[in-house]
Parts: sequence; structure tokens; C-alpha cells
Amino acid sequence: MDYRVIFSPTAVRDLAESVAYIARYDQEAAVRVGDGLIEAAEGMLGAQPGIGPRCPEYPAEEIRYWLHRSYRIVYEIDHANERVLVLRFWHCSKGDWPVNLA
Repeated sequence: MDYRVIFSPTAVRDLAESVAYIARYDQEAAVRVGDGLIEAAEGMLGAQPGIGPRCPEYPAEEIRYWLHRSYRIVYEIDHANERVLVLRFWHCSKGDWPVNLA
């Protein structure tokens, strides 16, 4: 049974910022990137929530990340409720990973 995938407000903001940036140059590419990240997160993390390694920046075993194309998708697994909370979509070109998940 697949886990339900939920996107945090911060993840939604990250995604919106990335899509807006790409749309300044290519609107069709922006739609593809946005849709692709959502589909990848829902499909892969919903089906295999343990796919990514633990985030070394956080002590909690449940906080993990998965690299999809140029993005680090940070998420938290909630086994009790069979859900995955996507915390951040971080484009690797932005440099250092922010420790703040909110």
C-alpha cells in the first residue's frame, strides 16, 4: 500500500519559486519541471518512502532526502499514519542546504 504524500507550505513555496524562475525564460519548461517534481515525489516517495538516505543535518532517522534531477527533495516519513511529508524542494545550484525546514 502506498503512503500518502503531503507537501508542506515550505515545499510548495520552494516549488513555486523554482517554477517562477524557470518561467521567466521558458514557460513550458517551468510547467514540466513543476509537474515532474510533484509526480516524482508522489510516485516514488509514496511507493518507496525509505528510498532516500537519512539527512545528515538532522538527528531524526525519519528525515530523509532523495535526489531527483537537480533537486534535493527532503521529506519526513510518518510510518504510523502511512504518509510522507515533503519538507523542501532544494535546487542544488542554490548552494549550501539550509538547515531550516520551515
